[in-house]
Amino acid sequence: MTGAEAGAFVLEGEVVTMDAASPRAEAVGVRDGRIVALGTAAEVRGALGGPASVVALDGGAVLPGFIDAHHHYCFAAFDRRTPDLHHEPDTPLDALLSQVREAARGESTGWVRCQGYDPSKLREKRPPRLEELDEACPERPLFLWAFSCHEACLNSAAFAAMGWTARTPDPEGGAIVRDRRGWLTGEVVEAACFLAEARSRDALVKDTGEAWLADAEAHGHELLRRGITRVGDPGVPPSLEQLYLRAARERQLPLTVHRMPVGSASLLTPRFDDEPTGSGPGISPVGPAKLFLDGAERCAVCVSVRQVMRAATATMRRAIGGGGLAAVRAASRRSRLRRGPDGLLHQGILFWEQDALDSAVRAAAERGFQVAQHALGNEAISAGLTAIERASSALDRVPGRPRLEHAMLVDPPLVRRIADAGAIAVVQPFFLYDLGDDLAALPPPKPIELLPLRGMLDAGVTLAGSSDYPVSHFDVLAAVKSAATRRSRLGSTLEPEQAISVQEAFRAYTQGSAKALGVEKDVGTISPGKQADLVVLSENPLSVDPECVDEIAVLRTYCGGRLAFSAN
Repeated sequence: MTGAEAGAFVLEGEVVTMDAASPRAEAVGVRDGRIVALGTAAEVRGALGGPASVVALDGGAVLPGFIDAHHHYCFAAFDRRTPDLHHEPDTPLDALLSQVREAARGESTGWVRCQGYDPSKLREKRPPRLEELDEACPERPLFLWAFSCHEACLNSAAFAAMGWTARTPDPEGGAIVRDRRGWLTGEVVEAACFLAEARSRDALVKDTGEAWLADAEAHGHELLRRGITRVGDPGVPPSLEQLYLRAARERQLPLTVHRMPVGSASLLTPRFDDEPTGSGPGISPVGPAKLFLDGAERCAVCVSVRQVMRAATATMRRAIGGGGLAAVRAASRRSRLRRGPDGLLHQGILFWEQDALDSAVRAAAERGFQVAQHALGNEAISAGLTAIERASSALDRVPGRPRLEHAMLVDPPLVRRIADAGAIAVVQPFFLYDLGDDLAALPPPKPIELLPLRGMLDAGVTLAGSSDYPVSHFDVLAAVKSAATRRSRLGSTLEPEQAISVQEAFRAYTQGSAKALGVEKDVGTISPGKQADLVVLSENPLSVDPECVDEIAVLRTYCGGRLAFSAN
């Protein structure tokens, strides 16, 4: 990039602004990191009124820089040097254990951390057992984090480090899993998983400062290569927050990361003792306060007896009609149904009582925090909305609308409530591809719908696009394709009536995610006066078949007018 281009430059080609007031242009002009002109090439050159570099896009298109509103950046950096256990379907368990053995080698005696395995994709359809982990990692404590980050497996050394035995009571909101004989299996779920995660992290963080800074910088450059210019990190404990602040001082963050605070003892612990949302260095400001309402595989779902009966009948029909044992296995992995005092059936883990949640949301808002609530299941979403409705006056005074993270299992009345509350649904469309085959094996009982993107948009809900990385990949183009096709890895189509257009999906990853981070006045569209966060693609994605969107190349990424990535 020349000095002239760094100060003032023009991008000439198809400009897709994501601004409804002026959706297309032939050129965009940038000076000193800000967008100053939009229109025809002649108009933009004239508006700059001085020396400027001209970049011809040659058939390419420029869009606002992509924003990943829910991306675990600090853990991506923290675990970057450990084996990535994400795997394809039908991977043998031995292959996973081989990676664990490799990670356990070396002179260190500290914790071993690995992340990414998915029991449903392993050939054996189960997580590794305690004795298998002890053979693979006999001496060092092992924290083997599942792909969802809500479950894990520990070896005997890790159980000893935690002070847990087969007689240890389960922590509230979690489980130390035992077999029928009462012996430890190695699995820990939800609250137990997060306690072990924090213990392993705290044991390692004091020796990883320099490595974290380097790996945070490297991860940022990976995102820039995908056109991502800003992320929201939805779970930053105090120890990693200090590393963010150091990275900001030493200019080692190549893109903006919004830090969403959580407590130190567990990611489930909320933290409101930080400065309010929007404060801090511009490259790493404080984001929304994060509260976990339910689990992942054990998300909080509430249904009637009639819904369950209909769903069970449908499951058996799928098994008989060609779904085979996949549907039955999927059903068997679900947690047990419990009849509540309301006469309905409840499943999964709900971490909060309603009164306590109401108080927490109100307290966060009164301290100046935007609020983000992790809520996958319909029961958790309802609880989160109730808290938002009861604290609406306080929430209206903070920057950024309240967020519902994931919003996976939603019925039409909840969609209406989300819209009426002005809440933002922070969604992960790539889940439909990456996890879709498991989801297709056991769809939710109607009228609950699986990630109803179309229904939410039609109701007026703002969608914010995200990845939940490292749970799933951060390739925005692949996620846009997934939102438009709703096709799984093995070719199943999940609730096709809930598909949205390519343009609507890109709007979620630009304007929608900017709103989710409370920065829509500064980024998210290509508009005069806004920061020049831009991505140049090899083709206009709005003119391409949705099936081919993920084949488009990212050619350039600009952050505040700075050329942060170039394919050349």
